Amino acid sequence: MWFAWFFVGLLLLITKRYAKKIWKVGHYLHAILGYFVLVVTIVFALSITHWAPFENLHNALGSLTVIITIIGSLSGTITAATMRFYNGDKEWSKEERIQLVAKIHRYFGYLMLFIGNACIMTGAGHYYGDRLKNDERRVLGIFSLFVFCFLVIICEGIFRVRNKYSMGHIDTP
Repeated sequence: MWFAWFFVGLLLLITKRYAKKIWKVGHYLHAILGYFVLVVTIVFALSITHWAPFENLHNALGSLTVIITIIGSLSGTITAATMRFYNGDKEWSKEERIQLVAKIHRYFGYLMLFIGNACIMTGAGHYYGDRLKNDERRVLGIFSLFVFCFLVIICEGIFRVRNKYSMGHIDTP
């Protein structure tokens, strides 16, 4: 689960947000990675579930993660299908429908990555703290969430600084 949410989660963000030069390859890679995370999440959740979703914080976050992951994957599929088969809105429309669908997927994607990594954090705490009787490695979950958020902030900072000084930047009044 950690690999799916930490490493593949970062790759999901990189393929659509930061690696725009390889958009077509990134688009297909993003879809494959997204479905991989969906399958891993559902399979792991079903394999260890005891149907007590609110027994502890980890179980509650795990249940929420499964729901958000399904919604995020469906919204991504709808976004890709809309981009592929939609001819555009009328000239007088204020905002194109594809932008609305893409915004929903973007927000659910960020929410999904954060909640998924928070679930990994609580899972490490539950495993090392409860199952292994307060093993000192329970802080690895907090460390993992911190490192994930730090890497996202670093990538976003580099992305914004590069875009600010790019040749295609147009100053508007």
